[in-house]
Formats: sequence, structure tokens, C-alpha cells
Amino acid sequence: MNFDLNTKDGLNNSVIWTQRMFSMIKDGGTWAIPRSGAIVRVDHSNNTAHITLAGFPEPDVEKVIKAMGWNVVYK
Repeated sequence: MNFDLNTKDGLNNSVIWTQRMFSMIKDGGTWAIPRSGAIVRVDHSNNTAHITLAGFPEPDVEKVIKAMGWNVVYK
């Protein structure tokens, strides 16, 4: 499966994957991204992902979340 964010199919596949993953996280729950140490708190009620950075930024994650129609807030 193509996850290249520079292609339409890759971005669409990434959005679908992230939507499915978010659907498994309850409102206020978190997703940890080991490669950067980022923590994403999922706010379903406001369609907002609150990202706390512990390492380096995750611009690809932000791009996918915004493509889902969600807001991204950095803490």
C-alpha cells in the first residue's frame, strides 16, 4: 500500500489509516509516536489533535491530521 504523502493515493491511504487508528482511541486518549517522542491527545468532540513534542516535530503527522479536516494544536 502506498503511503507516500507526496502522492494523492499515498495521502488518502494515510488519512484512512489515521482515521481508523483515531477511531480506536477514546475522546481524550493519547497516541505515542516512538520515533519522535511526540504524544498526540485526540479530542474527538472538537476534531482537534493536541501534539506535545518531546523530540523533533512531526510535519507528516500534522499534514495527515489536517487532511482529515482536523485542527492541530502544539503544546
